[in-house]
Amino acid sequence: MSSKKYMFWLGLLILLAVVLGGCKDVKGNEQTAIIEEAQKVAITHFQEEYGLDVQITKEEILPTYVASQVNMEGHVVGEEEQRFNISVNYKDWTTLNTFLSPELNDALNKGNNSKKEK
Repeated sequence: MSSKKYMFWLGLLILLAVVLGGCKDVKGNEQTAIIEEAQKVAITHFQEEYGLDVQITKEEILPTYVASQVNMEGHVVGEEEQRFNISVNYKDWTTLNTFLSPELNDALNKGNNSKKEK
């Protein structure tokens, strides 16, 4: 192969790598923004629904062909045994599938019982 053809194909390969690499960063930035917004929605949900301050410790954005949602795990601030799982739909920003650990469920039930007694 002549050096001109070699240089042409090498240049084309480099250009293709730069273009595809740039697209990957946009996708990554978009996913980061979705995860950050989903975390805000989940934290607000726990504050408004249960009066709890929570910390998100793990998140996973599902592929769009599966579902448009972010699954998250976390716990009540200062109470690591009071864990939860929650999903947030990132098309309409609604919460789905909230699961509470037995410890968190018990703490919430005790709080409700003490409010009823007053």
